[in-house]
Amino acid sequence: MGSLVQAQSWQKSRITVSGGWMRQLFGYDYERQTAPVVGISYGYSPLKFMESEAGVHVALQPGQELCYRFGCYVPDDRYFWVPFGVRFIAPLLAKRLELSLGGGGLYQKYSVSNPDNWFRDGWGGYLSGGTAVALDRRRRFWAGVTPRVILANPKYVRNLWFTITGDLSFHF
Repeated sequence: MGSLVQAQSWQKSRITVSGGWMRQLFGYDYERQTAPVVGISYGYSPLKFMESEAGVHVALQPGQELCYRFGCYVPDDRYFWVPFGVRFIAPLLAKRLELSLGGGGLYQKYSVSNPDNWFRDGWGGYLSGGTAVALDRRRRFWAGVTPRVILANPKYVRNLWFTITGDLSFHF
């Protein structure tokens, strides 16, 4: 009986902490917002080469300082993105290098010191690709890079963002 049952050869769960940069993809150059991005995500692999994932990513202070004749206003704003979707993984080089491609839905929440900005909250989607390399022999700790394109469609606005993050993951 023991010879009929195979041991599990991959870790089914993943927790990733990421940090990087985002830039708005439309508008005039002087209007485009850029900001640092931090995030955390969880992934579960029901199949060896497929992972369902969800997380939270935050863009810190993307709004630009606005100056008028009466002074300047610094918006102290944040974009919160909650992505949820599927990622397909291709293990390479003795399963120590992974390439991935994924996408799914997304909820965007905008927060600013002026509370009257409800029009920037909304639903959308994202596409991501990435590469990661195992840092240890047991393939539990990984470092990688993930570029993402985020499209959010709140009322009256279309937000299109590009983010790129460095990721540290723990598989278990």
